[in-house]
Amino acid sequence: MPDYADPRDWLEITKETGMALGLQNTSQLLKLLDLDLSNTTIIHVAGSNGKGTLCALLATNFTLLDQSNVLFSSPHLCRVEERIRVGGVPVRADVFDEAVKKIQLVSLASNIAPTFFEVTFLAAMIIASEQNVRFLILETGLGGRLDATRCAPADLALLTSISLEHTDILGGDINQIIKEKAAIARPGKPIIARVMNTIDYQKIVEEVAQNCYQSLIDVGKQPAQCHFIEIPDGTTARKEAHILAEQALAILSQKSLLEDAEELLNWPGRLQRLSLPSGHKMILEAAHNPTGLDKIIPELINLISTEYSMQKTCLIFATSPQQNMTAMMDGIATICDKIGNIELILTKPHGGRYPGVEPKILLQYPWPTTEIHHYQHVRDALEMLLQKAPEKCGTILAIGSLYLQGNILTYLGLDGDNDLSLIPKDSKVVEHSKGD
Repeated sequence: MPDYADPRDWLEITKETGMALGLQNTSQLLKLLDLDLSNTTIIHVAGSNGKGTLCALLATNFTLLDQSNVLFSSPHLCRVEERIRVGGVPVRADVFDEAVKKIQLVSLASNIAPTFFEVTFLAAMIIASEQNVRFLILETGLGGRLDATRCAPADLALLTSISLEHTDILGGDINQIIKEKAAIARPGKPIIARVMNTIDYQKIVEEVAQNCYQSLIDVGKQPAQCHFIEIPDGTTARKEAHILAEQALAILSQKSLLEDAEELLNWPGRLQRLSLPSGHKMILEAAHNPTGLDKIIPELINLISTEYSMQKTCLIFATSPQQNMTAMMDGIATICDKIGNIELILTKPHGGRYPGVEPKILLQYPWPTTEIHHYQHVRDALEMLLQKAPEKCGTILAIGSLYLQGNILTYLGLDGDNDLSLIPKDSKVVEHSKGD
């Protein structure tokens, strides 16, 4: 790999490595970086839906307790610094660049070519070590067993709901996907797992927990300690994250301020409500797969029916490729049916790992509305809508890919630190007693 002097240039070139599952490169680079995380409790989260919300809720809870914390999540919506939030705020560009520079030097000296994801994860590890934070929260990128984040010496693992996803990489067998994600369990450490209706789910997780040792990175061969949590049917995505977060805080002997954390949490692109200076009202929801969409539909319908005008809804839909595209579009059609009086705008997300689905392909679905537009770029869709008077748009609901939400936030200029922080500066933060 060429020796780019600027760490951002080098980081950009790591994208050419593509996506690679495996622990060899990351574990070697971690050893060479020789980081001290002995004072940091590391929490590792995997799953198909809700893992980002759970991570954000925990980070917000720790911030309210005045406990220093770093949250690593992916992908980023607007800019790469979002992947590493320090106390809920995207890391400063200069701090990020310094961390990347250290990885660059070690990588070039050892002739190891990491991926873009691996570099950003290692940058989070460096920043957590250098700032000696109390908590480091890691969101798995893909799968679990061979994800770079598995190289971290986590103290607690959590599993959110699991569904068929990334079948081209993880396989088309739900049991195999459960095994892959459950393998974030660490020897001798607790793992909290959300109970699922999948046959033999608990048995599969327990078997993985019994044999979670990976010789490349783990110390000791003890089984992980399983804690299974029942989630009542009909539980909203945010409430499910709350239940799992409560269990995590109890195991870590940390005070729960989750009620306040939920109220204050600004998790961009996830059921995010915007009131624009023009008077337009928007809801951004990154339900990025059919299972996540099904789960969020009741919450969306309730939100729009109770807090927004249902006289008119403009629904912007854009998606990355799906294993079951028909199921994804069926979910959008359900929203159209339940809300009624829908103006549907089909477009394409930009900036993702995979090219977005073309609007002309989405147009072929038998949508239950006659007012349909399609645009190749999100900005054109937004320009069309925002030229209308707010009452002519009603509620603007953007749903689908995370990258769609990032495209919208960037277009609107809502991509500054305060816009992307878990607790914006203008939030009314209640004073709390400090944690231990």
